[in-house]
Amino acid sequence: MPTNTFFKLEQSKRDRIIAAAVDLFASKGYTRTSMEAVAEAAGIAKGALYRYFKGKKDFFLLVVDHLHRDLDNYAREFIEEHRDHSVFDTIRDHMVSIYQLHERFSVHMKIICNVLYYENLDFKGEVLAKFGKLSTQYTRLVLQRGIARGEVREEVDLDAAAFVIESVVDRFHDGIMVVYLDHGFGLYQAPQEVVDRKADLIMEGFRRAIGKLPPAENQAAEKPSPARKK
Repeated sequence: MPTNTFFKLEQSKRDRIIAAAVDLFASKGYTRTSMEAVAEAAGIAKGALYRYFKGKKDFFLLVVDHLHRDLDNYAREFIEEHRDHSVFDTIRDHMVSIYQLHERFSVHMKIICNVLYYENLDFKGEVLAKFGKLSTQYTRLVLQRGIARGEVREEVDLDAAAFVIESVVDRFHDGIMVVYLDHGFGLYQAPQEVVDRKADLIMEGFRRAIGKLPPAENQAAEKPSPARKK
């Protein structure tokens, strides 16, 4: 973590240092970004960062915490804005907002992707676990809200359901943004109306898998099929 010296800096200077680091870590990755390059981009003495941090890993983890806080704040706002939406509408709105998410958090995504795909870091698991826990935490919260409202069946395993939903949403977003990852589903760089339509198909599957059927539909589903006459 940063030294006390860092926290004694004016907020504007701390923000400038972190912003310079975010840009460099996003464009060059952790390995190819030096402390000296960050200091130069931030307009401070080249050796100053070593008075604020124990080393580059310590500095990078502060940047990760900064990005995590941005995403956490967004998730909290999103959940609050969807307080009166059904669990399935909330998940769908998250799925179809990929272009807005990419525009708002493009730098965050670059740093996470660098860690995931391109960097051989001994603390990779520590970084990825932080973001993984964040998404699963809010998916479980949405599902718990759905159970309380009678939208999701009470017997649904929250951990399993959150894992499946997050996995599908992640692949859905990857398919839109990364060529060849849509596996023929027609997602890559698709216009918003196509993204919406594809999301509706997936949400129908989620409703059938974990949704609580209305009484009439539930009775019809439980009623045994009449025996076929021989």
